[in-house]
Order: sequence, then structure tokens, then C-alpha cells
Amino acid sequence: MRSIPSLNGLRAFEAAARCGSFVLAGTELGVSSAAVSLHVKSLEDYLGKKLFVRRGNRISLTDAGEEMYPKLARAFTELADATQVADVPRRSRSLVVSVLPALSEPWLLPRALNFQQDTGITLDIRVQDDPIDFEREAVDLRLTYGSALYAGYSEFPLFSSSSIPVCSLAFWDKLSDPDAKLSNVPDAMLIHNRWGPSYSSEPLWSDWFELADTGRDTAANPQLVTNDMMLAISAAKRSAGVALAPEDLVAADIAAGALIAPSKVKLPMKKTYVGIYPNARSELAPLVAFKRFLEVGG
Repeated sequence: MRSIPSLNGLRAFEAAARCGSFVLAGTELGVSSAAVSLHVKSLEDYLGKKLFVRRGNRISLTDAGEEMYPKLARAFTELADATQVADVPRRSRSLVVSVLPALSEPWLLPRALNFQQDTGITLDIRVQDDPIDFEREAVDLRLTYGSALYAGYSEFPLFSSSSIPVCSLAFWDKLSDPDAKLSNVPDAMLIHNRWGPSYSSEPLWSDWFELADTGRDTAANPQLVTNDMMLAISAAKRSAGVALAPEDLVAADIAAGALIAPSKVKLPMKKTYVGIYPNARSELAPLVAFKRFLEVGG
């Protein structure tokens, strides 16, 4: 039998690589950050390779660490799934779906209701920010933006989108401009949404104005900043300003007249909305059915 290093070391490395922090990894594993660091150091000594570059309290993966992490993450996922075999009959007609808050009500809910009506399969929906822990939370499917946080898992595309300015008709009646480039909208009336530390490619107003070729600088302090896309969209509905939102998430509101898209300039989003799931659950019947349902347009 091939020798393997300590499982404590492997688990500590996987958690630290996924969390990006010894402190967060320690919290997840129920040990101190010093214990995580010690386990990782023992693993590095065993392998004869450095897995992390340590700069004070910050860590980043070395080339060896980046090569090792996806394989190890996949192995732990499959190991966790193997222990849940006895649970399959009880959950054979249910599916645990974790969803990004911005996707929950405008995009997932109508599809979930149609799917449940068509199949009778129960969807247990959890609205959660990234990243999630599939094993700890017994999640079958994650619906989110991009897959960078889930190396080693299977994925399939949901949709690609562009960010567009949206506002109420009443707001636009007051501040519209001939070229529809928001030239009459003060900086303070541009609603900003921050996607949080897990994302590095969020759509920004500065990117939209650059694409619109206005030469406008939006560095002034905004009046409203949120960390919830649906809150930003709701504020736009209430004539609080103009929000920059993914087109697919506001399509229903535009069709209903609750919002308008005053400009034809669309900012392509750099990543695709995706479904993520553990490899070992790829044959789970409810997952196969829901994946097929989403892939054909729901």
C-alpha cells in the first residue's frame, strides 16, 4: 500500500487553501490557527515542498500548492459523499440547493416552483454567500457566479449576462438625457453594489462609463452603497437612483414596467453564472433531473 502523509496535515492544508487563512481554517476545523500552521508545516516537511508563501498573517499558494489543492479537494469531497450512501434512500426525492442571494428570488424561485410542480421533487433551498462547504452543510448543488472558489468540483453553465443601468420610469422622466448615457444623473444618484471580498471582477460604474465612452469619473462619494444586489435593484424601483445590475436578474421587472433600461450600453460580465456540485453526486437522480431542467431553459 502506498504511504500517505498525515490526514490531519492534508485536511489542514485543504481547509487553509480553500479559506485563504490559517485562522479561518482553524475555526472550521475546531483547532487553533497555530495547530493548522503546524499540521501544514509537517505536511511540507513530508513532501519536501513549500505549499504556502507566508507573509505575516497572509498566505498564498505556491506552484506546488496550486497543483495539489484541486486534487485534494476532490478527494475529500468524494470521501465525504461516500459516507452519505446510507442517506440516499431517505433523500431520493429531495435536493439541497444553495443559491447566491442575488439569484434566489428573481431567477431561481420561478424555476424552482415550475420544477417542483412538474416532477414532485422537493427542493431544499438555502440562500447563502460564497464560499459554502458542501460536506459540512450537505449541499447537493450550488448556484453562483463563477467557479473559482470551488476547484475540484463539477460545474455546468446557467447563463452569461451583461450589466445594464436600470431605474424607475419616474426617475428617468426627471433626469433623462438625449444620448441615454446618464449625463444628467449626478454621481450621488448612482447606486453602487459591492460584491464582497470573494469576488475580484464585479461590474463597476467606472467600467460602464468607460464602455459608454463618456470620459466620466465617478470617484465622488455615492449616496447609496449596498452589498446586496436585490437591495440595489429595489432602491432603483423606489426612484432612489440608477443601479447597475445583471440583465437576466432584472428582465422580469423590466417586462412588468417596474424598471426601465434607459441605455443600450451593456457591460459584459467577466464570468458566467454556474451550477456547482460534488463529483460523487453526479448520478443523484434529483440532481440529474434539475440539472437537465435548467439546461433546457427551465
